Amino acid sequence: MKNHLLVICFLCFGSVFSQSLEDRIYNATDAFNNTKSTETLITLDNSISLFESELSTTDDYFSFVNLLVNKAHYLKSVSKNTQAIKSYEKAWQLYTNKKIGLVYKFNIVDFCLIPLGVLYNKIGDHTSAENIIKTYIAIAEKNKNNTQRVSGAVNLSRLYQTIGRHKLAIDIANYGLTIKQANTQQKRKLKSIKSRSQLRLKQPIALLNNDIIVPNIKPQSIEEHELAYELAMQQKEYSSALKSFKTLKLLKTNALSSATTHAKIYTEEAQLYYLLNKKEEAIKSLKYGLKALLPNYDSNVFPTETDLYPENAFIGIFDLFAELETNPEKAIDYYNLSFYVSDLLAQNVTSQEGKLLLLNEKRKRSEKSIDLLHYLQKTSDDSKHTLHALQLSERYKASILKEIVGKKELLKSNPNDSLLLKQQSLLKNQEQLTNKLIRTPFSNFSKAEKLDLREQLASINIQLKNLKDKIENKYAIASSSSLDQLKLKSKLTEDKATLVNYFYGKHAIYQIIVSFKVTAFNKIPLNKTNTQTIKRFIQYFDSPSNINNNISKYTEDAFSLYNLLKLDEIKDKENLLIIPDGFLNFIPFDALLTAKTESKVFKNMPFFVNTHNVVFNSSASLYLTGNVTKKEFSVLGVFPVFRNTNQELAYSIDEAKHLEKEIKTKLLMDNAATKTAFLNEAKKYSILHLSTHGKGGDFFEPAQIAFFDEPLSINELYSTNLNTDLVVLSACETGIGELKRGEGPLSIARGFQYAGVKKVLYSLWQISDLSTSQIMTSFYKRLDNTNSISYSNRESKRDYLNNKDIKNLKKSPYYWSAFTLYGNFDKVEKTNYMWQIIGLSLLIVLLLLWLYKRKNGKRTLGISS
Repeated sequence: MKNHLLVICFLCFGSVFSQSLEDRIYNATDAFNNTKSTETLITLDNSISLFESELSTTDDYFSFVNLLVNKAHYLKSVSKNTQAIKSYEKAWQLYTNKKIGLVYKFNIVDFCLIPLGVLYNKIGDHTSAENIIKTYIAIAEKNKNNTQRVSGAVNLSRLYQTIGRHKLAIDIANYGLTIKQANTQQKRKLKSIKSRSQLRLKQPIALLNNDIIVPNIKPQSIEEHELAYELAMQQKEYSSALKSFKTLKLLKTNALSSATTHAKIYTEEAQLYYLLNKKEEAIKSLKYGLKALLPNYDSNVFPTETDLYPENAFIGIFDLFAELETNPEKAIDYYNLSFYVSDLLAQNVTSQEGKLLLLNEKRKRSEKSIDLLHYLQKTSDDSKHTLHALQLSERYKASILKEIVGKKELLKSNPNDSLLLKQQSLLKNQEQLTNKLIRTPFSNFSKAEKLDLREQLASINIQLKNLKDKIENKYAIASSSSLDQLKLKSKLTEDKATLVNYFYGKHAIYQIIVSFKVTAFNKIPLNKTNTQTIKRFIQYFDSPSNINNNISKYTEDAFSLYNLLKLDEIKDKENLLIIPDGFLNFIPFDALLTAKTESKVFKNMPFFVNTHNVVFNSSASLYLTGNVTKKEFSVLGVFPVFRNTNQELAYSIDEAKHLEKEIKTKLLMDNAATKTAFLNEAKKYSILHLSTHGKGGDFFEPAQIAFFDEPLSINELYSTNLNTDLVVLSACETGIGELKRGEGPLSIARGFQYAGVKKVLYSLWQISDLSTSQIMTSFYKRLDNTNSISYSNRESKRDYLNNKDIKNLKKSPYYWSAFTLYGNFDKVEKTNYMWQIIGLSLLIVLLLLWLYKRKNGKRTLGISS
C-alpha cells in the first residue's frame, strides 16, 4: 500500500515539476482569471515572487508580462489604481528591456499603455500620462495602427483639458479628427472634448453631429448631454445643469462602473447641489460618494487618515465637505484629509513638471485653510492658529527645492551608497530627457528618436519610484514636511532676527511675523488697487529712467508698498528673514521707503536698507539648514568679458582686478571662462563669482547664465552637486525666471540652490555694468574685514549711496538695490584692531622710555664726570 502511495505522489509532483515555467505562469494566470478576488490575488502575488526568481527565456518573460497585465487589469477594476500602475509599469519595463516585441506579437498598447496613461491621469501624474500617451501614439504611427492613434488623440486631448491647456486640447482633437479610420464613437468623443474646451475658452463651438451649433437642440447622445451640461454650468444655469447631469448619471453608471466612477459622479452631483444652495442634498451625495470608496464607512463617524488610500476622488469629497462646513475647525480637518490623500498621490510622481502641476491645487486648498485660521486667530489670544498657519504656509512652499536639497544632503552623509548614487544618476538623466522632450519641443528629432527618448524617460520614472521605496525603507525617511518651530525660534533668537513669512494667494496675501517673543498674523486683500500697487513698484525697475523721470511719484509708491506689506510692524527689528511668495519675489525690499519724504536726493531718503539688514529664503525650513560660513574665503572668479562684441562687459575687467586685490582669487578671464572650466574648478572654492550675462527664461527656454563658449542652464544645475559657501551672480536677471505658484521663480539663482549652494547673491533686473563693479568691490572689501556675507551685502549698498563721487541720479535704487541675498545670517567678525593699537602703544611707550633713559643717562654720566 505504501509503495502505491509513493508512486501516486511521485507521478503527481513529477507532473508539476515537469511543467515548464512558462506553463506554470499561464496556469496561474488562468486560475486567477477564473476566480478573481482579494484571496486569489494574495495567492497570485506569492506565485509571482517565485516566478520572478526563475525567469530566463523570452517565452518566460512573455508569459510573465501577460500575467502582470491581467493582474493590473483586475486591480484597476477594483479602484486600486496605484497598485495597478505598478503592475502595468513592471509589464511595460520587462516588455521593452527584454525586447519581447521582436519575438511575439503582443498588443502592448491596448493591453498595457492605454490603461496606464488613463491611470496616470486619474492619480494626477499628468506629466507621466502625457509621456506614455505620446509614446503609444508614436508606436501606433510606426505600426500604422490608426485606431490606436485616435485613442491616443482622445486621451491626450482629454488630459490637456483636465490640466486647463484647452488650446492644446483643441489642437490634438483636430489631429484625431483628421485620421480617416476614426470610428463614429471616437469622432464623437473628440468633438465633445473640442467643444468643451472651446466653451471654456469662450470660443464658438461646433455641434457634435454636423459641425454647426444649434443652441436649442435636444441632446441625444452622452456627448451631447455632456455639452449641454457644460454650457449650462458656464452660464450659471445650475437648475438646467442638474437636469442634464441626472440624465448623464443614468447613462454613465451601471453595476460594472468602478467605485471611483461612482464616487466622482456623486461628488459632481453634490457640487451642483452646493451651487443651488441645497446643503442637505449635497452632504447626502458626498456621503454616498464616500460609501462607494469605503464600503464599511459609517456616516456618523468622521473618517481618519488610516481609512484612506491614494485615490483622487477622496480629494473632491473632502474639499466640498470643508466648503459646506460652518465650523472653521472642522472645515480645516476636512482640508487636512485632502492634503493627506494628495500627498499619498504625490509620492507616485517623480518628475518636477508633474509635482509643479500638483502644487497648484494644493496651494488653492492652503489659501482656504489659512484664511480659516486667520478668522480663528482674530477671536483668540492664543497664537496657536498663527503658528498652524505658518506650518501650512511652509508645507508646500519650495517643496521641490526642499526635496532636492534633502536628497543631496542624504548623499553627502552617505557618499558611497549605491542606491543614492543610482538615484542621482537617474535624476540627472530624467532632467536631460525632459529638457529635450518638453522644454525644447521644437528640437529636430526624428520620430524614431523621439520614441526612444520617451521610452527611456518612462523607464527612468519607473526606476525612480522603485528606488524611492528602497531608500525610504533603508533610511526610515518620514514623509512629514512639518516645520520645527522650536528650532526656528531658537535660530531666530541666535541671529537676533525676525521672520516675515508671506503667502501670496489668489484673493489675499497673508503675512506671518515670528520671533522668539512676537507673533503676528495679517491679511492683505488682493483687490485691484493693492495688486496694482505691487505691479507698479516692480515696473519702476524695468528701466533706469522710470524712477529718475518722476522721483516724487516713486517715493510715494515706495512708502505705500511699505505700508501695504505691513512692514511698519517690524520697524524696530534690524535683522529680517523674509520669505517672499508670488510676485513679492521680484520686489527689492531694500528700495522701499520707511517714511514719507519730499527729498529728491537719494542719499537722504529713508530707504529700508538703512534700518534693516534683510536676508531672503525660499522657506523657513531651508533657513534652518543653513551652514556656518567659513572664516577664510577663496574665490573662483569667472569673467568672460566678451571683448569686441555687442555683449562686451568692459567694467567687469575692473571688477576682476578689485576682486583679486581684496580677497584670495583665481580668475578665469576671457576665453578661459568656459562652462567646462567653471564646473571643473567650482568645487575647490568657497565662493563662486560669475560676472557675465544672465537670462530669466520662459516656458520654452530655461533660465541660464552665459560663459565664453556656451550658457549653463537651470536644468543642468538640478543634477550638479556643489558644497559652496556663496555664489555671487554679478549678472542680469539671475533672480528672474518662470514663476511657479508655491515653488517661486525658476531662475538661475534657484538653479544654484538646487545644486546645494546655501547662499546666493543674485540680481532682479538688468543691472548697470559700472554700478555692479562698484558694489561688488565694496562687498568684497567688507567681507574681507568682517567674514559676514549678509552684513557685507547690506553695507555695500549703503557705501554706494554714501559715495560722494557718484552723482545723485546714479544713486537711484535702480543702480544699487537689484542684488538680493538668499540664505541665512552670519555673524560680523570685524577685524579687531584693539590688540594692534595696544601693541603699537606699547612699542611707542618702550621707545619713549628708551629715548628718555638714553637722554637722562648721558646727562647723569656727564654730571658724575
